[in-house]
Amino acid sequence: MARRKITLYGKKASQDDILEEIHRLLYAKGNRPYPLKPPEIAKALGIARQSVYNYIKLLSQRGEMVRLRSGHFFLPKSKDQEFREFNKHHSITSDPLVSEWMDDMLTRKQGMPLKSWRNRLRSLEIVCNTCKVTPYDLTISAKKTEKIMRTFAKHFQNGDVVCSNRGCKPTGKNTTVYHKAQAVRDFCSFYDITWRKGVSGVMSQKVPHHGKYADIRFTQEEFDAADKFIKEKWGLDSDVYRWFWVGIESCARFGALYNMKNDWTELKTKHDDTIFLMSVIESKTENIRGGKWIKYITREDTQKSLKLLKDRNCDRIVESSLAEHAFKKTINRQLVEIFQDLGKNETYFLTRPSHVLRHLGAHYWLSKTNYNYGIIAEVGGWHTIDELKKSYGQIPPEKVLEIIQ
Repeated sequence: MARRKITLYGKKASQDDILEEIHRLLYAKGNRPYPLKPPEIAKALGIARQSVYNYIKLLSQRGEMVRLRSGHFFLPKSKDQEFREFNKHHSITSDPLVSEWMDDMLTRKQGMPLKSWRNRLRSLEIVCNTCKVTPYDLTISAKKTEKIMRTFAKHFQNGDVVCSNRGCKPTGKNTTVYHKAQAVRDFCSFYDITWRKGVSGVMSQKVPHHGKYADIRFTQEEFDAADKFIKEKWGLDSDVYRWFWVGIESCARFGALYNMKNDWTELKTKHDDTIFLMSVIESKTENIRGGKWIKYITREDTQKSLKLLKDRNCDRIVESSLAEHAFKKTINRQLVEIFQDLGKNETYFLTRPSHVLRHLGAHYWLSKTNYNYGIIAEVGGWHTIDELKKSYGQIPPEKVLEIIQ
C-alpha cells in the first residue's frame, strides 16, 4: 500500500517541515502577528485537529515544548485570545476563526452565499459579547460550548443580552435562544464539533412551538369581511389587495411573493372558469426544481386587480418601488389593520402578518379539496405532506366529525 504523501500548503513536505511550521504558528514566529491555537492551526494547514496535537506531542518529546505534570502542553497565549467586546471598531470578522467560517458561508451553496449568513454572524457576536467569550472558546469542546449556551440562556431570561450593532435587537421571543444556538452549532460544525441528531437541551434543533399555529384559518365570512375592508379602504387596484389575495391563493413566503412576476398563462376549466397559472421561486426549497412552484389564481377580482396592474406595465405583483425591507414594514402594517378589524389580535397575527397568509392559504385550499394534503402540498409549495399537516393544515374538529359520522 502506497504511503500517503505529506503536503504543506499544497506542496510536498517532510514531517520536519510540518513540525517547524506548527512551531512557528504556535509561537507567532511566522507571518502571523499572534500565536494560533491548535484548532486554528488545523484549519490553516488543512489537517485534522488530532494530527496537530500529535505533532505537538512530538515537539514536546524533542524538548521544543513544555509538558506540564497534568499532561497538558504549555501553549503560548496571546492577548488577542482574551475577551474583548466585538463592535464596529473591533469587528467579529477580524477573528481568524470567524473569518474562515464566514468565507465558507459566503460560498457554501455551490459558490453562492447562505441567505442567513448575516443573521448567523450577528448571532455569534451576540453570544460572545453576552457571555464574554471569544469564538475560540466555542471550539474547545461540545461540553464547554453547551455550558456557554446555557449561560446565554440565563442572560436571555434575565433580560441582559448584549445586543449587536449589526441588526435587530432581541425581540423577547422564546425562539431567540434557539436561533443563537443554531448559529453556534453551524460555527462549531465548521471546526468539527457536532451534536447528534435529536439531541435535547439548549443545543436542540427542534423549533420551539413547531406546529403551534397549524389551526390558523378563516371562515368564508371572515374572508368576505377582509375583502370588503380592503376594497373600502385601499381599493381593488391596490398593492395590499393583490398581496392579500395572491398571498392566500399562492401560499408563497414573503420573499417569493415580493419578487413574483405579474405574468400568467390563462387556463379554462371544464366549468368554463378562468385560472391564472403563475409561478414563484421559493429560495427555501431551491434544491427542489430550482425552487419553482406553479400557483393557481382563481378569484375573478384578484385577476382583475392583476390585469389593471399589467395595463400599467408593472412586471411584479406590487407597484411599490420601496426596497424589500421598507415594503415589508408598510404591507405588514396594512395587514395588521385588516386582522384587527376582524378581531384577530393574537400575537402571531400582529408579529407575522405576511406569514399568516401562508397559514390561511393552506386551509383555504384544503377546505376546497376535502383536506387532500397531497394535492395542496403541491399547490402551496410544501415539499413534504408531513410539514403541511404538522405546521399549517391541522384538520378542523368539525371536518373530523363529518368524516367519522
